[in-house]
Amino acid sequence: MSLNKRITAGVGAAVLLTGAATGTAVALTGSSSPSHTAAASSSAVAAARPSADTANRSEQRAPLANASADAAKAKAAAEAKAKAAADAAAKAKAQAAAQAQAQAQAAAKAKAEAAAKAQAAAQAQAQAQAQAAAQAQAQAQAAAAAKAKAAAAAAAAQAAATPVYANNLSGWIAQAQAILQADGDQVPTADAISARAMTESSGNPNAQNNWDSNAAAGTPSMGLMQTIQSTFDTYALPGHTDIWNPVDNIVAAVRYANATYGSFMNIAYGSSGY
Repeated sequence: MSLNKRITAGVGAAVLLTGAATGTAVALTGSSSPSHTAAASSSAVAAARPSADTANRSEQRAPLANASADAAKAKAAAEAKAKAAADAAAKAKAQAAAQAQAQAQAAAKAKAEAAAKAQAAAQAQAQAQAQAAAQAQAQAQAAAAAKAKAAAAAAAAQAAATPVYANNLSGWIAQAQAILQADGDQVPTADAISARAMTESSGNPNAQNNWDSNAAAGTPSMGLMQTIQSTFDTYALPGHTDIWNPVDNIVAAVRYANATYGSFMNIAYGSSGY
């Protein structure tokens, strides 16, 4: 029920009470005469009306004041509650915004740190690869230089170890002696080889005998030491198989004489064939 309806109901109840009191007074004086009764009633009503109106107004003002105070109190409480709710909502919103901003900043920082870390790792890897490539290149160059140096040293050693022989009877004999010694054969003296060469061909590596028994048999004696082809082929050493080469011819002739006569020295100074 609204405040206005409650006030209206209170006023109506007061009027009814006043009417009842007036009626009661009239009834009590009913034993008097009609005129006296009417006069008394009028006087009583007239006398009672101011007090009843004052009481009614006091009774009406009290509920109105209480209702107004209650309404103001309720309104103030509602406003305070609404304000508290609004403040709480604003605070929660601000906290949520601050938290979201902090999370965004943290995510951005983490992303930047990850990117920087990845870039640093990539740079370190590239640097390591470059260093490894440079080191490999340096090692390859050093190996190539060492190989070239070793090859040069080997060539120099070989050149130093390989004597240069003169292209004459003395040089041919000296080279043949070195070959025979390397093979483990008996090595006659240079004088013995020279003496036999002069007896056989007069020192001519291109000499060929076309009139002896070997020639008559179809195998003439050839070269510096006048060997026949079959004998040369039997006693020549690998790598020295040219019968017209004076060095190869000496090697085969010496080996043949060592095998046939016990030593080349046994036929070196003879005048007949061997």
